[in-house]
Amino acid sequence: LEDYLGVRLFDREKNRLQPTREGLQLGPEIRAISDRLRALKTAAMELESGRSREIMLRLAFPSSLSSTRIPKLVKNFLAANGPMRVEVASGSYLAIERMVADGEADLGFARLPLMSPGLKQEKILSSRVICALHNDHPKAGSRQLSVGDLKGQDLIMLNRERPVRHELEALFYKSGIRQRPLLEAHSVASACALAAQGLGIALVGEIIAREYATLPLQFIPLEPELPVAYALISGEKFPIPKAASLFLQSISDWV
Repeated sequence: LEDYLGVRLFDREKNRLQPTREGLQLGPEIRAISDRLRALKTAAMELESGRSREIMLRLAFPSSLSSTRIPKLVKNFLAANGPMRVEVASGSYLAIERMVADGEADLGFARLPLMSPGLKQEKILSSRVICALHNDHPKAGSRQLSVGDLKGQDLIMLNRERPVRHELEALFYKSGIRQRPLLEAHSVASACALAAQGLGIALVGEIIAREYATLPLQFIPLEPELPVAYALISGEKFPIPKAASLFLQSISDWV
């Protein structure tokens, strides 16, 4: 510091240092700079570790999860990693893909196969289609329900924009069943809520439907099994932030 300033700050007497007049005069400013450097180093370490209030972790999940599972996951994540700013956005799977691809979200939850370019699969979640029906439904005691068992039943299905809807219709067609659903829903949450009112049998993905186990519903496997795959995705053009990596680690049990 003396070399940098061009001023002698201490008089040296054997192993002792005594501040000079210049050292005494500049001491408060030097200490203020030193304190700022320590604060800067702490901030840099927080940024490097992904545990900084200055960085926002941006998540995008469908509404069926953002109002059920995600608050619990975020709570556990913050408890394990310290206070951090988190933003949770909701939307359709296509909207979530676009948010992640455009860098508006660090992590998103989408159904496979992906429809948008520029995305990377971080974690894959395997699931299947199940039947959600009211506890008092005549079929509620079944161990499984075949496509044939659904013939003539009031069905609740996701809207036609969903790939799973087309897969279900192809399954019905292969079994010789021509049947339109009584009700169409735009989310698993809505489909389960309708089924919980005794309005029919909802055909939904199990991993999301299980979030609504507190409703008066029975969840029964569909036969033949119709797989459904989801993925936690990030953008190919944007390196995944450390906060997002920490979040992925913290939800490994759920995945």
